[in-house]
Amino acid sequence: MTLAAVFLCQGQIVAAPCEREIINAQKISARIVQEWPLRPAQDNPTRYVQQIVDRLVPVIKLNMGTRNFNWPLAGKWRFLLIRDQSVNAYSAGNGQVYLTDGIYASIDSEAELAAIIAHEMAHGLTGHFCTRDEKHAIHRIGAFTQVMDIGKEMEADALAVEILQHTEYPPHAMLAVVNKLPVPKEGLKQKALRVEALERQLKYLQVHSFSASSEFRRIRQEFKPSNALHK
Repeated sequence: MTLAAVFLCQGQIVAAPCEREIINAQKISARIVQEWPLRPAQDNPTRYVQQIVDRLVPVIKLNMGTRNFNWPLAGKWRFLLIRDQSVNAYSAGNGQVYLTDGIYASIDSEAELAAIIAHEMAHGLTGHFCTRDEKHAIHRIGAFTQVMDIGKEMEADALAVEILQHTEYPPHAMLAVVNKLPVPKEGLKQKALRVEALERQLKYLQVHSFSASSEFRRIRQEFKPSNALHK
């Protein structure tokens, strides 16, 4: 699971999407629609993801509303599922995020799903989509370049932990997600850096358990290997 932003900026904190972010998000979303089979917005797995998103938004505004976050245009976040068994998440910018079916197969509870969602939202909230930076590109996804910047990934990890602290979800779920990341050999060092940073951040936070809900278990049943849908 790469959990990477597609376009990155210079790290500035901005209050609204820049024009480049909006244009890039539109282009990326159009390409994904053309090249990848998407689940309907109202099917149960997609709706379940969006429900978590809709719960996180007011929590962030209530508890972190004084932060100069970069909210998407009109404040709308839209998460869609791609019918693909690889484990990945693609942030396009301006609140548009794509998760693969493989995400469901890789996690053990909605706490981990919430951590992935919070991480992707964190990319947008911290303004990671203002300029294109090919220096960190690791590979192409269809017609667009997926970008991995370890500094931005760690920043998104840290903010995701902060967000989860204000919810019923244990913030340690973010560490569980990163530990499960399937990365190539050349990415092991970066993964280790992320794990180390999260362990430091979580060191003094109480660990509490979180059981998967019956609804989550029903939905996840769809994504067992025998039931998985191929691209």
